[in-house]
This record gives sequence, structure tokens and C-alpha cells, in this order.
Amino acid sequence: MRYFRRLPPLLRVASILAVLFPLASMALLVALIILSLPTFPQLPVAFFRVLVIGANLGMLGGACVFATSAYSTRFRQPNRGPFLLDSWQSQVQAIALLAALPLCAITLALVIPPTLLAAFGLVFLAFAVSALAALVLVAAHLWVLVMHVKQAVG
Repeated sequence: MRYFRRLPPLLRVASILAVLFPLASMALLVALIILSLPTFPQLPVAFFRVLVIGANLGMLGGACVFATSAYSTRFRQPNRGPFLLDSWQSQVQAIALLAALPLCAITLALVIPPTLLAAFGLVFLAFAVSALAALVLVAAHLWVLVMHVKQAVG
């Protein structure tokens, strides 16, 4: 609770969303697993749509976790500049940059009709955007980890 109280208001909302997005993702993916059991004769039409949305909701939660963890480590720039994510504008920029690709994938999954999504292979476009979003998110988290280790050592 102390950790939560020390966060600025925007990052408090981000930390709440960092819990809610993965929970929504898990709920969608559990429902998807239940619907894909052998007792059902065929996969639902919106199977790939729900899969893309569920995976990208988890990545949106990861973007919120990145912003709160980068703010909490509070490491300085190498040239002794200000702390990263010190202002609310930089916090919004960090969340928006990491959330852009998952939001694009969710939009693709929602806009493209399910019949076209499965029939014409447009599902690979949504999966490609999701994979790129995952790579960007992992790279951002690794960057924070490397900066944290550098600060601890040096």
C-alpha cells in the first residue's frame, strides 16, 4: 500500500490497469480454451479474434507495468539529467508508445469481420502486429532491467 501511495495519480491508474488488463485477458483466454475443447464440434467463428484481443490485453497490462516499474526504479540519465518518467507527460508518452501496437492489433481484430479474418489469412496480419508488440514490450522491460543493474553496480 505504501508503494501505491507514493505513485503519482497517472501511475496509480496505470498500476490498477496493470492488474485489470491481464485479468480480462485471462478471462477471455480461459473462455477460449473451454470453447475449443473436443466436446464442441468446431471452433467458434470468432476464435482468432478473441485470441488476438486476449493476448493484446495482456500486453497492454505489460505497458502499464513498464511505466510504473520505470518510475519506481528512478534511475538517472547517464549525463545526470532528470529522472526518467519524472513528469506526467513523459509517463503518458511511455504508456502510449508501448500501448500503440497492442491497440492496433485489437483494432484489427475488431474491425476485420471474423469470416474474412479466418478465410483470407488476415489473421496473420493481426498476429504479426501482436508479435511485434510483444518484442517491443520485452525490449522495453529488458532496457529497464539493464539500466537498473547499471545503476546498482555503478
